[in-house]
Amino acid sequence: MLAPSPRRLTYLGLIGVGVVLAGATALLVTKVVTAAVAVAAVLGAAVLGAVITLLSAIVRLDHRLARLAKRADRQAHDEQARAAAVGAALERLDAHVSRAREWVSRDVFAAYRQLEAVVDLRALIRPRAPMPPLRGWALSPDALRLIMHEVLARQPQLIVECGSGSSSVWLGYTTQQLGTGRIVSLEHDERYADLSRDLLQAHGLDDVVEVRHAPLVPWDGGTGPQPWYDLRAIQDLEKIGLVLVDGPPGTLGEAARYPALPLLLPKCADGALILLDDVIRTQESAVSDRWLAEHPELHRTVHEFEKGLHVFERATP
Repeated sequence: MLAPSPRRLTYLGLIGVGVVLAGATALLVTKVVTAAVAVAAVLGAAVLGAVITLLSAIVRLDHRLARLAKRADRQAHDEQARAAAVGAALERLDAHVSRAREWVSRDVFAAYRQLEAVVDLRALIRPRAPMPPLRGWALSPDALRLIMHEVLARQPQLIVECGSGSSSVWLGYTTQQLGTGRIVSLEHDERYADLSRDLLQAHGLDDVVEVRHAPLVPWDGGTGPQPWYDLRAIQDLEKIGLVLVDGPPGTLGEAARYPALPLLLPKCADGALILLDDVIRTQESAVSDRWLAEHPELHRTVHEFEKGLHVFERATP
């Protein structure tokens, strides 16, 4: 059973006092009780009313305190929830900041490495026209620096590029500077082949770099036909000292660059280097592993450059 509210308790007390006063008055008028008894009854009613009023006030205070306690509990719960939400948000923000710091540090370090490589590359040549950009579709500066170092050290008489472009210009300057050797660049896109020729002519390198348009045609190495450069473009090539495999585009298939080794290795000189770019990609990495498995006589060196570079060396017998 619910307890009466403070207001109802007050009303009941006042009604009780009024009934006692009315009864005492009636009894006094009719002389049923003496004046002393009537006065005592009135005083008792007054005391009772005061007690009831006090109890009513106490009950009202209890109710108010209960409401305040509930409100305080709700506010404390809300504050805890808000504090927990803020804490979780701060933890997520801290994790994001940590990852962003790692990304920025990694990107800044990578950019510094590439800038350092470009400085080294520019110190090796004296360009006669604006140099084509590196990175993106082209070789990364760190990989090109290694390749140019090998060219300067080994002085290959014939360099074959699978794919033409920026690397053709840089290697062309290196070869021209050595005063010996030549470069043959295979290009499947005729329009791009013309652009590469124009670029080489602008740098005065068309006497050392030959861009050959070699459309992609089906080649079957025993596992089914796949597109590769027209073999007529490599028929006259012999004693290749360095092969740079940076084409055809990997979008043509997972093993688009695989034919380069079985087709060009027989045409390589002893001690030749075969370099495979973009090994950071899964398909080129798989091609590299397949080359090594099928040709255990080759030694592979892995370079953790921006886009990955694997160097295969044909050992001198």
